[in-house]
Amino acid sequence: MRVFIIIGLFISYTSFSQTQNIRGRLLDKHIQQPIFFADIYLSPGNQVVKSDSLGYFAFPKLPLNSYQIRVRALGYEEFSIPKIELIAGKESYLAIEMEEKPIFLQEVRIQAEKSKEVAKNEFTLVSARQFSLLEAQRYAGGFQDPARMALNFAGVTNAGSDQNNEIIIRGNSPKGLLWRMEGIEIPNPNHFGDGQGSTSGIISMINSTSLANSDFMSGAFPAEYGNASSGVFDLSLRRGNNQKREWMTTLSVVGLDVAGEGPLGNKGGSYRVGLRYSTLEILLKSGLVNINTGNFKPAYRDLNYLFELPTKKSGTFTLWGIAGANNTEDIKTTTSDFTNSQVVVGGLSHKLPVKSGHIKTVLAYMTESTEIIQETRSVTTREQTYQYPTWRLNSYYLHRFNSTAQLKIGVNMSQLGYNLYEFRNKLIYLNDKDKTYYWQQYIQFHKKWTSQLSMTAGIHRYEFELNKAQGWEPRMSVLWETKSGGRLGLGLGVHSRLDPLSLYFYKRYTGSTSRLPNMNIKPAISLHQVISYDQRIGENTRLKLEAYVQNISQAPVDSNRNSPFSLLNYSSGIPTQVLENSGIGENKGIELTLERFLSNDFYYLITASVFDTKYQAKKNVWYNTQFNNNYAANVLVGKDFRQKFSVNLRYLIRGGNRYTPINLSESIKRNTTVLTSSQIMQAQYPTFQRLDLSIAYKLNRAKHTWTIRADLQNILDIDNVIEERYDSNAKALTYRYALPLIPILSTRVDF
Repeated sequence: MRVFIIIGLFISYTSFSQTQNIRGRLLDKHIQQPIFFADIYLSPGNQVVKSDSLGYFAFPKLPLNSYQIRVRALGYEEFSIPKIELIAGKESYLAIEMEEKPIFLQEVRIQAEKSKEVAKNEFTLVSARQFSLLEAQRYAGGFQDPARMALNFAGVTNAGSDQNNEIIIRGNSPKGLLWRMEGIEIPNPNHFGDGQGSTSGIISMINSTSLANSDFMSGAFPAEYGNASSGVFDLSLRRGNNQKREWMTTLSVVGLDVAGEGPLGNKGGSYRVGLRYSTLEILLKSGLVNINTGNFKPAYRDLNYLFELPTKKSGTFTLWGIAGANNTEDIKTTTSDFTNSQVVVGGLSHKLPVKSGHIKTVLAYMTESTEIIQETRSVTTREQTYQYPTWRLNSYYLHRFNSTAQLKIGVNMSQLGYNLYEFRNKLIYLNDKDKTYYWQQYIQFHKKWTSQLSMTAGIHRYEFELNKAQGWEPRMSVLWETKSGGRLGLGLGVHSRLDPLSLYFYKRYTGSTSRLPNMNIKPAISLHQVISYDQRIGENTRLKLEAYVQNISQAPVDSNRNSPFSLLNYSSGIPTQVLENSGIGENKGIELTLERFLSNDFYYLITASVFDTKYQAKKNVWYNTQFNNNYAANVLVGKDFRQKFSVNLRYLIRGGNRYTPINLSESIKRNTTVLTSSQIMQAQYPTFQRLDLSIAYKLNRAKHTWTIRADLQNILDIDNVIEERYDSNAKALTYRYALPLIPILSTRVDF
């Protein structure tokens, strides 16, 4: 009995004695100077510390728990972080940028601190929100993937299949999505993309543990965001610990991850490096398991890194990047398909504080390449090579006139290289290697007219040297904050996005001669109009309504008058039609969000959207786009128990995708698929619904933390129809279904 008492006391003592640190630094968001003598409040525990002359603060040796931090500094808006999970294996470091509080004469008003319904980018006033590392790791069905996590937001749906992370934003084609990292445009950061112009894939190259708080935007973006027509992921990479070396490793069904971070030099620098290798590839190559993959062998690996070097007088230098490679083999009796894809991005950023503002410059080299070979009886029948070596330079100057007004001026310069080759049907459809340029400039102004009224106005200009396409895109948004905690927003903006370079070089043959019919195609123009109202309900809950209309003109459509083809109804790939800019489109809808932020270890997020998205081709007939689901809803709820056990549940429901039904009798007669031309995009697949579950358990030890997680997608194993096909052998219609129950199990250790 004494032995058990001693063991019990020892376990209680070691658990109680486990401690960890919370550290951080406060900077002025605009001039990038340290904020000293600020008060930082920690609860529970009711501790208060002050930031030092360099803006640093620390709460050392805290018991493992969940904490909340509030920061108050004279002349600045109050800042809070509602939940910080402190674990044994990782110190918590907070890089906090605070905004100066505007002072208006004859007006006294107490403002609530900024919360996550407000974007990090202060020029963004409507149709945006920030998301955190904690959310990306927590959301059920998200697989710690930013794109899959965004499916929980209002107005965002999946493209039809669970197999990839393609997202539809307000009924737009997924081609319109812009990915940015560290302030500059990057290629599609996903493994196993869906073809030319794709913005998605099966697995993200960006693990959520690599991200800092980032922004997601669904419409009416500020002027600095060019080359985007549907949405923006503005991602920031997480900085490493600048005082202590830490490690993380994860083994899961998805991959084997290893990451390390720590100090670099003795002047506050840091590094963080993460690598991942396909688990399935490891198992197949090792021979430890014999999995029947039907001769289909996928493999991938990726890398991300960030090295930060602050200097005393020359600003902060950051070297960062991501890289990913994937390949597949599908070998059958008479045919073989081989695909190899790579994405490499490497950037050097420099942020320099200057009087009344700062200058940030990013220089990046990136390349995206795909090689596809198809063989029949060992004879090459199709060969495709798409390589895009690209240099990008992004620089802006942010000037703060005073606490109520800021001006941002920037330029983006891109050298777009291309090496394109496509051989099929014994003809060469692409064979081009050269480079062209894409220039963007913008200016935007943010003004707080009163403590309740603020405005952002700007203009974006672009010029595409390949075909001399150019445009001016004005943007404006207004925000009125009521005294009862409401926020009424209005947004208006013109937006566009280039098509992939391979589209412009498509060759049309007449006999043995070819021409480039699509070289002069211009990007579609989308006018975004948004009105929103966001009401805080108590301290931790908000209700938001947002309505929008997007009028699209100059859309590329088939020049054949009887064809319904439009790029507005196209996800990826190279169209074989001769195009012209005569199409139009319209997206309209209403979105609702009811959200309780994580507080007392409980949160929920309920979203619903009703929308309609249509387009016209050359014939001036309105068609549904394939993405016109008409409605979508999500219910996400999660609860933590005693800082160890976490349960998260998500229910997703939406209308089915639109499609043109197959004419079965004609298909049988002709022995090939024949569509019903009188019902173009009129049919709709059945309602798509799915229930996802995420369970996690944390186990803290003296100097490390174990996390065991199970992500279960489609736990009810619902059969969701996503495609209708004609089977010429069976002389019948068949259907393809979304993924069944998929368990993603993982074990992670931080030390």
